Amino acid sequence: MNKFKTLLFLAVFGGIGLWGCDDSSSASSNGPDENAAVDSSSSICKDCDDELSSSDKKIESSAEKGDESSDDAKTGKSSSSKENRTSSSSSQKNVNISLGGEIRICEENEQKVVISEIDTGYVTCRNNQWVVDSIVEIINPKVYPNMDSVFGSEYVHGTFTDDRDKKVYKTANIYYDYDGVSTITVMAQNLNYAEITIDSTRKVFDDSKVEKRCYKDDPWYCDNYFGALYTWSEAMGLPKVCDSVGVAENPKCNIDLSKKVQGVCPTGWHVMDETEWKHIAYYNGIDMSYTLLSHAVWPQKKGHNSYGLSILPYGDEGYEDHQAFFWLPQEYKSNNKRGNYIAIAMVDNTVRFEISSGEKDAFMYIRCVLDYDKTILK
Repeated sequence: MNKFKTLLFLAVFGGIGLWGCDDSSSASSNGPDENAAVDSSSSICKDCDDELSSSDKKIESSAEKGDESSDDAKTGKSSSSKENRTSSSSSQKNVNISLGGEIRICEENEQKVVISEIDTGYVTCRNNQWVVDSIVEIINPKVYPNMDSVFGSEYVHGTFTDDRDKKVYKTANIYYDYDGVSTITVMAQNLNYAEITIDSTRKVFDDSKVEKRCYKDDPWYCDNYFGALYTWSEAMGLPKVCDSVGVAENPKCNIDLSKKVQGVCPTGWHVMDETEWKHIAYYNGIDMSYTLLSHAVWPQKKGHNSYGLSILPYGDEGYEDHQAFFWLPQEYKSNNKRGNYIAIAMVDNTVRFEISSGEKDAFMYIRCVLDYDKTILK
């Protein structure tokens, strides 16, 4: 929109007569780009060349005679006055000259519609000047990513139905071999549960209900495998106040982070923790997090998805299609007002796994793991 306003200002108030009567005339270097179009149907002024007064034509005729008399018949060269005549004649397509010699940029109350690649402007002639009435931004239809390859064909998934809302999730059984547990069952999709969907403008929260956001405040992302975005406290099943204090500082934040945390996961499941993430992302100390990525959305198809976790990036615009973020049931040791999260990022053709921390009121995804005492889902 700023581009349109700048061009419109130069064109209208600079007096170059962009919206003169001949809509097909070329604009000067200060005018809008070549792709700008004018809707001549909304203009009152038509066939302006025919509307020039007889005195106008006489002035032009007289000038032509004066110019022609100065031609050099022997050499075939024209004088500078003839060249000036050509320039002046061209400019008359954009302005009218009244009997009194006044330059008319436009007709009073004449209207124009000017279309650029990003804006549509509506202007009206007032006191011989073009005045901008309104500018409307052109919004192109949203193009969503193709999600056909989210899960791929490398892995055969199980399924789980959340009794709370009957949503069905794909699951993956992953070799774990830690603390007496050989295999764990992990949701192969980000959790997408809530009783209320909020947007980015929400400032007041309801602790009695599970609340979620969708990427770009667009439900399509929640419903198409990206899942729900939660603040740290919401993900851990805590009141909103716990996003601004350490859990040990407020009795309302009654949770033991040294144990498995159910949070907003279904009964019998818990929020995936640091140990579980690391045992899947690393092999013999080597970062193998590229094996966790889905084939869909990521700008470079580095993901093997060999574990079937089908991890998607945070979103599909800008840097957000290069990184994935998942809350952990942890607080940052140096500042318990911050929560820890998993970051999987695609940087310089390399996929990296790391643990970082952020403000607890930020919105991120979570993965849920079946409690170890439960039967492995097939």
